Amino acid sequence: MPYRKILVPLDGSKLAELALQHVVEVAEPGANIHVLSVMAPNPVDEISSLASAKGEAAALAGEQWPPIRPADPQAAHAREDYLRRVSEWLQLMDFDVTREVRVGSVIDTILDVARDGFNVIILVTHGRTGMTRTVKGSVADALLQRAPCPVLVIPPATAKEE
Repeated sequence: MPYRKILVPLDGSKLAELALQHVVEVAEPGANIHVLSVMAPNPVDEISSLASAKGEAAALAGEQWPPIRPADPQAAHAREDYLRRVSEWLQLMDFDVTREVRVGSVIDTILDVARDGFNVIILVTHGRTGMTRTVKGSVADALLQRAPCPVLVIPPATAKEE
């Protein structure tokens, strides 16, 4: 089933960028591919967000701590430039590529954007295990549980550079 409106969240890693190769395999000709980068306000907020997604911070539900601070304009510009660089080849293949940088909780922001009528979210999981997974949580797991549309998760073992 080809998809018409595809959301691809990228975290800046080379592994995450490999999701773009899989987009081509499932996208309709001329499909809208929306590439998203979410800037966490700070590392403490990001860990809190991931813990909340795993149900470990229920006591903080409804509260934003620490408060979200305005994004550093230079960092936001660098993220926009990054998204353009990694996705411009899709435009050469006649896809409608849109790019967006947002500040906020990674999981909640991806879910918020996905509610804008996307047919699928495509991402490569980092495949973290053990303590790293416990501390950092899993964006892919949270999206699988809460997304308003299908989520295509590419395992790191199959997301090889070509």
